[in-house]
Parts: sequence; structure tokens; C-alpha cells
Amino acid sequence: MEEADMGPLATNNRQLTLIYHSETRLGKQALGYAQGSKNKLQVIDISKTSLGDTAWVSIAEGLGKPLHELFAKDLPEGPRLQKADFDTNGWLKVLNNHPALLQRPIAINGEEYLQLETPSDVLKLFGADSAGLEKNPRGMDDGIQPGSDGDTFV
Repeated sequence: MEEADMGPLATNNRQLTLIYHSETRLGKQALGYAQGSKNKLQVIDISKTSLGDTAWVSIAEGLGKPLHELFAKDLPEGPRLQKADFDTNGWLKVLNNHPALLQRPIAINGEEYLQLETPSDVLKLFGADSAGLEKNPRGMDDGIQPGSDGDTFV
């Protein structure tokens, strides 16, 4: 599969940008949550699209983290990086050569950047309480009834 190279990363507060690796479990699940939102979505799968160095530096700055904290350094199939001490250019080379090191997807909405720990973290950028579920206003009957006399609600 041919790899595309992407230029500078444009952000928009009316669009969610999800940067993930499609071969990671967390990445696949986060994509599902993001696709379930009603917002416009830009998906960047770094296994197929290479972000430019400038974009990676901007992402690290947006997250308030040094570049080397964006990815897992202890993957068995990846390079041995636990004690590595590279400069920014060195870390960019590592990331560009081993994109699977990005185990935790990154979500961007305007000026808000978030590296996800769980798939549902993507919803934090939209102030959602749950994945597309509408809350019932207080005091309104939701129509849920016990199925039998033995059912109880807690």
C-alpha cells in the first residue's frame, strides 16, 4: 500500500481530528466512538498517512508533552527505546519509521488536544456524557417499568 505524506495539520473547532494507528485496539475503538458523534470528522490513520515533522511538533506542543511521550517505547515488535535519549529530529525519525509506536490516539478539536487513554475519551472534546445517548430531563418519566413484580430498581 502506498503511503501518503500529509502537510501541516489544520485544526477547526467544528471538526474533530483523530490521529490513530488502525492496527491498535484502542485506535479502532476510538475511531468507532468518533464516527458515532454527529460532528464533522477528519481521520488520519498513520499506518497509511505520514504526518509531516511540523505537524508532529505542533501536536506535541498542543498536548503540552515532549515528543517522546507521545508513543510507547516498550513494544516487543518495536525498536528498543526504553533508555533512548534522542533530540527532536531523532524522535521524529523513530516515529516516522515506526508509526505503530503511537498506541494512544490523539484527538484534536480546534485548540483542544487530547491523547486518549480510553476510547470514550474522544467524547470529552464535545462535552458529551455518553456515546450519542440523550439525557432525559429531570423529573420526566422515561417509561422504564419493572418487567415483573420481582424486579427492583436501585
